[in-house]
Amino acid sequence: MIMGASSAGSVLMRQSLSAPAPMREDGAMEAGLAQPAPRVTRLLGERLELVEDLWKTVLRSECPPEQAERLLRMKDLSDPANALTASATSAAIVQLIRDMDLAEAIAAARAFSLYFQLVNILEQHIEEDSYLASLQEGTPTPNPDPFAPPLASQTDPATFRELFTRLRGLNVPPAQLENLLRELDIRLVFTAHPTEIVRHTVRHKQRRVASLIHRLQVNSPSDLHDERSLRLQLEEEIRLWWRTDELHQFKPSVLDEVDYALHYFQQVLFDAMPLLRQRIHSALGCSYPDVEPPRDAFCTFGSWVGADRDGNPSVTPDITWRTACYQRQLMIERYISTVQELRDQLSISMQWSQVSAPLLESLEMDRLRFPEIYDERAARYRLEPYRLKLSYTLERLRLTHRRNQQLAEAGWEAPCDASSFPPALTIGTGPMASAPQDLHYASVDELRADLELLRDSLETTGLSCEPLRKLLSQVHIFGFSLATLDIRQESTRHSDALDELSRYLQLPVPYGEMAEDERVAWLLQELQTRRPLLPAAAVWSPATAETFAVFRMLERLQREFGTRICRSYVISMSHTASDLLEVLLLAKEAGLVDPKAVRTSLLVVPLFETVEDLQHAPAVMERLFSEPFYLQLLASNGEADRALQEVMLGYSDSNKDSGFLSSNWEIHKAQIGLQRLALQHGVALRIFHGRGGSVGRGGGPAYQAILAQPSGTMNGRIKITEQGEVLASKYSLPELALYNLETMTTAVLQNSLVSSSLDDTPAWNELMGRLGARSRQHYRKLVHENPDLVEFFQQVTPIEEISKLQISSRPARRKSGAKDLSSLRAIPWVFGWTQSRFLLPSWFGVGAALQEELEHDPDQLELLKLLYQRWPFFRMLISKVEMTLSKVDLDLAHHYVQALGRPSHREAFEGIFDVIAAEFTLTRDLVLKISGHTRLLDGDPALQLSVDLRNRTIIPLGFLQVALLRRLRDQHRQPPMSEVASDAATDGRTYSRSELLRGALLTINGIAAGMRNTG
Repeated sequence: MIMGASSAGSVLMRQSLSAPAPMREDGAMEAGLAQPAPRVTRLLGERLELVEDLWKTVLRSECPPEQAERLLRMKDLSDPANALTASATSAAIVQLIRDMDLAEAIAAARAFSLYFQLVNILEQHIEEDSYLASLQEGTPTPNPDPFAPPLASQTDPATFRELFTRLRGLNVPPAQLENLLRELDIRLVFTAHPTEIVRHTVRHKQRRVASLIHRLQVNSPSDLHDERSLRLQLEEEIRLWWRTDELHQFKPSVLDEVDYALHYFQQVLFDAMPLLRQRIHSALGCSYPDVEPPRDAFCTFGSWVGADRDGNPSVTPDITWRTACYQRQLMIERYISTVQELRDQLSISMQWSQVSAPLLESLEMDRLRFPEIYDERAARYRLEPYRLKLSYTLERLRLTHRRNQQLAEAGWEAPCDASSFPPALTIGTGPMASAPQDLHYASVDELRADLELLRDSLETTGLSCEPLRKLLSQVHIFGFSLATLDIRQESTRHSDALDELSRYLQLPVPYGEMAEDERVAWLLQELQTRRPLLPAAAVWSPATAETFAVFRMLERLQREFGTRICRSYVISMSHTASDLLEVLLLAKEAGLVDPKAVRTSLLVVPLFETVEDLQHAPAVMERLFSEPFYLQLLASNGEADRALQEVMLGYSDSNKDSGFLSSNWEIHKAQIGLQRLALQHGVALRIFHGRGGSVGRGGGPAYQAILAQPSGTMNGRIKITEQGEVLASKYSLPELALYNLETMTTAVLQNSLVSSSLDDTPAWNELMGRLGARSRQHYRKLVHENPDLVEFFQQVTPIEEISKLQISSRPARRKSGAKDLSSLRAIPWVFGWTQSRFLLPSWFGVGAALQEELEHDPDQLELLKLLYQRWPFFRMLISKVEMTLSKVDLDLAHHYVQALGRPSHREAFEGIFDVIAAEFTLTRDLVLKISGHTRLLDGDPALQLSVDLRNRTIIPLGFLQVALLRRLRDQHRQPPMSEVASDAATDGRTYSRSELLRGALLTINGIAAGMRNTG
């Protein structure tokens, strides 16, 4: 046994007595103050013992004996229980690696990757099991713990039942809660970046292994024979996994990414979402029985996959059209399957049950529409009206499916030729004949109406049907579109197109030469003009032609699919008011804005990304809100008779631009300023948080992050991106998905109910302003002003090799060929620092800012401690930094610098490393003083042990990666040429460049699996 079961249980999992530990977006377990429950510790111990035994068995069966033993020896050396010092451990691991040939090095990388992925499966399943156990423990006591922290300070994730019990104990009025539930609007947007590092094929293997482990450990086989059979199946499945290539065989297309993102809907969310409302309904019944539950679609989904064209030339109008058709195809197929099952179940006979008059009337109309179905089914279902109605419903769904296929094949530019689609029907003949009716479902509202007829008829006779209720809930949540597509494009694409147009029209001053006030005036004038602006016969440059085509495609998309399929147009790198008006003008030319009625079917969403743009965001929106025409457009696209403005805040680029602390403070301030502005103008504001998976891109525990949002800025509305490995960690298992959705919802409710003045404390805001400015100054001094930093990043991290991973349809850089920092996307920026164990974007600059503040006034330390205890925003900041620092390994990072840095840069690189190391020590020491901890994560012992385990176990992969990268970079010729490695420290064998690259990419996969983090 490599690691004792009992110690492993305490290392990897903690469980509060009331609720399970959810998966954090940084890949670790969320944790509270409670100690691990014995049950959970025992479960993990048992399952980890099984997994490690299986892992050893597979290695010994798949690898030569000597190789297998060396791999197991490497695992022993990396065990936290190993008695050797860190330096002795590293020396022993390096020597083992030097004794390996390339094949064995690749085997080592694959072995550790397999190990981490098996452990990740265990963690997810135990979370799921723990959540189910918490639901079965019965109703909690109606009286909350009198010693519990006030609602504003409670940061441990809570279930619906726990939150409503607490609210009742605090005498929150039912009317206040009901009003909030009525407005509840949570939108989760799946994105394709960073694309999940694990192949879709491997994900299937993981699910199979997870299922077998669950059957073996949870369902308790009935006899020894069944247990042995399951054990053999597990060994066989893991051996098949071992022989499956972890690397993508080709660069995925956009439609491949679409398929991958929709996988979570097909496998988990489609069936899980109706349960979410059931659970909130049940929890309300215990504490607030008279409060009306929220609508079915209080939590909905969006997607950027197939619609985000910012810097991705592969996302064309045709791709977006095909994505929409594919999503509708999946939904219709699920509805067809469910309706078939319903028809089998609803065998109610008119001889033994009454039927509502509206249902009978609809059957008569259906008889006229579908005489063939009537002739075929009437004899069989003459006295079974529900089955007859569902037969007509099935036929309409099949016709809708057929039409969708034809639309996908024809493309968005094909003419709307009715002859090529399912037939329409003219009811009756002669002068009184009615207009032609489409036989397919022209909108999801028609399907919903048919299903509601069945439900209402059943209810009038005292019956209910749970599968029908579930189907109606799914129809409300997903419609025909499954997920709303958000279009995203960079702002200059629109201004460049309008500049080209203005030069074609020979305006006195071309658009590109206008000042901002001139642009706004011209755009508003053209928006309110009814004549067209675009000449039909003009020929445009390819970029401008595509920009215009996107808006025409959107109009066709909304006309065919309804506005639900795509309502938001996100403008990345938004700087000015004209950036929004440009999109509205282009939308008007395509028919998406009606200047006569002052209506629009498109919600234009500015994305403020840099620190400067975040600071200017309120002024930009103030300029727009001061225009009556713009406010009227907002009202036409609003909700509940109130103008709605959505604003997106970018965490990734603001962090890359100015560092973690400065970015988070500017986002916090921008939200407060935007909400005040919206209240002044009577506009409902929905903040769209562009969070990534890592802390450096706004990730981290979602529950605490939501609670840390400024008081009064949420009001039950939030929109969040869900990216990369976060999707797999949160939505791969049904109960795990439900738990994450439930706790996210309770966080939104808790934040919206808490009215706190902490964010308005002048002294605290002044302090944060100073810290943010100083942090930004130190971060930019290293990252943007040091001329050697870009070369340092290129050489001592695997950034170039990461760009060769076939994991995304989008380039790693915004501009092909450019090697400067500005062209590099935030995702590979964070990914590279994470692989080399610096994790620099998530903490650098924080220590220097804190130190300068304390040098100016040492008494400020007490205030910082107070903020950590009382201000959720500041506590979230320090906690994220503390967690990230715990994952930093400067010894291993220094090995990257020494082994991969070229001799010509050695002095400069050592200087950069010394700056990073000094800042790390300073930041760690100050964070410990503020938190009152002796070691990082002392306030969360289970997470501390988990991070310690992963940190040590990943060490061999880091040394392997450095060795392979060094050999790879020493070769300058391309395959199939090969040469003998010239480094005297290597084994002198001959390897091709492609072989070495493959080995390096496998270590990237393994480290990503171990840290549960890419970018």
